Amino acid sequence: MARASSPKSFAPAPPRGAAQGARSLGLRARILLALSVAFLLSSALLGFAVVQLAERARDVDRLRDARATARALAAAAATDPQLATLEAAALVHDGAIAGVELVDARGARVVRGELRRGVHVEAPVAGGGMVRLTVRRPPGGAASLAPLFALYLLITTATVLVFTYVALGHLIVRPVERLTRASERLAAGGAHVSVPEEGAAEVLRLAAAFNEMAAQLRAERAALEARLRELERTTLELRAAQDGLVRSEKLASVGRLAAGIAHEIGNPLAAILGFVELLRGGGLEPAEEREFLTRIHAETNRIHRIIRELLDFSRQSNDAEDEAADVTSDLREVVADAVRLVAPQKDLGLVRIEQHLHDDAPRVLGAAHRLTQVVLNLLLNAADAVAGEGTIVITVARHDETTVSLVVEDSGPGIAPAVLATLFEPFVTTKPAGRGTGLGLAVCHTLIERLGGTLTADNALSADGKVTGARFEVRLPVVAGAKGA
Repeated sequence: MARASSPKSFAPAPPRGAAQGARSLGLRARILLALSVAFLLSSALLGFAVVQLAERARDVDRLRDARATARALAAAAATDPQLATLEAAALVHDGAIAGVELVDARGARVVRGELRRGVHVEAPVAGGGMVRLTVRRPPGGAASLAPLFALYLLITTATVLVFTYVALGHLIVRPVERLTRASERLAAGGAHVSVPEEGAAEVLRLAAAFNEMAAQLRAERAALEARLRELERTTLELRAAQDGLVRSEKLASVGRLAAGIAHEIGNPLAAILGFVELLRGGGLEPAEEREFLTRIHAETNRIHRIIRELLDFSRQSNDAEDEAADVTSDLREVVADAVRLVAPQKDLGLVRIEQHLHDDAPRVLGAAHRLTQVVLNLLLNAADAVAGEGTIVITVARHDETTVSLVVEDSGPGIAPAVLATLFEPFVTTKPAGRGTGLGLAVCHTLIERLGGTLTADNALSADGKVTGARFEVRLPVVAGAKGA
């Protein structure tokens, strides 16, 4: 079972705005850029329009003056043609008029200046004739006012731009920046974050919505942390219950082993007592005494070894060390230890245990005594299945690059289909009342799952499809570079 996370583990990810800010312009810069472009375009269009209108106005004024001049020359030509000629020459000399053409009633023409370039203005002469003026555009015209007008537009635009920028910054940018900073603090895990509800109606509603959202997040975070603490307590209680169940099943296995061991050590104890009585009776040769002492020593070591193995298996373990991520075991050694533990059982006298331990099987995750408990439980179940006479085959081999497989097969009647689906649930057993608790396989399943492995059960089949016994397979992950258990 996975452990619940502590509330402190809910550290939010850093805000993405900081990373995006380096790649994009801020709101102030965008407003300033947009306002600058808008004012420059509007100023340029306005300046162009004003210059064109000024040029048009000057042209209209010059044409009006030219028509008045033409009418005056026509009046003078009607009364004094020579005076009109002198005035025409004076107009051309002054540069106001490009050229003058005087035509009398007989068609005689008097030309002063250039007639081909410019705008022509005509006025009739009383009694016959025509006065035609050619008006040129001034070399500078209204364009001479462009620099002064541009300076005026620049000053006006800059003033309006600064005022608009300051106003928008105060009314829009500053409230948005407050909301942005508050959002970043809230995303970073700030417990009490709020923004003042002031400013324009839209900004005020946005600030109120943000404050309400922050309050809801605080409430939900507090509720989540409370649920996490409750989940942690529940997980710890469940883990304690599971550990207690594992220890209980282990003690049950120890009790069953102890019964077999009591029978097993009875024979060497009887032999030891016999040898001791012979030694106490005396009258033995020194060689006979040495032989009896040697046999007493051997039988005593045999008893000591059996009891020590049982005590080593039944001892209380350190759960923290058992669950360490770098504790591994050799499944071949685990199987050998489990077989030695069950060997003294009197109901296994006619059971043949075959071990196929492949050398290519690497070390696997898990403490050795935990795995021994699993293998021992599977062996005892197999012994019950064959009813004291049959074959149990244990195979340890590499399954693939990441897992090692341990298979326990027996020659018993197999597993009933009705039980197979619920075999690893607690209190499910096929043994007679008083012969089992129905917790052994459930405990084994829990131990293997804690190690990230799997425990499955099915029936072994012959070539013709008949059931030849039960088959249990354990798969455990390989941990490279870990220390041994």
